[in-house]
Amino acid sequence: MKIACKLVTAVWLCAAVQAGAQALETTPGAGAAPPLTQSMIRDAVRAVLAEEAQARDALPQPAMQQVTIRADRKYEQFAAAFAEAKVPDCLHADGLKRQPTSIGPIGIGGVYALPFVAIAKLRGKCN
Repeated sequence: MKIACKLVTAVWLCAAVQAGAQALETTPGAGAAPPLTQSMIRDAVRAVLAEEAQARDALPQPAMQQVTIRADRKYEQFAAAFAEAKVPDCLHADGLKRQPTSIGPIGIGGVYALPFVAIAKLRGKCN
């Protein structure tokens, strides 16, 4: 029985090899690759480079290239100094920036800091 299985397998493999060889013979130009010329290689390289350039152009540009840099920082310094010199409104978040809300080392905040708002208004530290 084992010999019969081996013989059937061998016959089947031989038939498969013969069918594959016949298929290769009937396919035109199957064994030989077309010769490569310099112009074919040049055209292929140009096509690949063009595809890569299109893919690169499709990507979003980094944000760093979109930032303008000014060499002179005196305008920024002036704007910061002007914002610091402006007298704040008493009822805004920066209303107590010139009026400390502490008694000694104990800092007071929240609703308990409302008396300090009135004191800052009387002293002219806020509008």
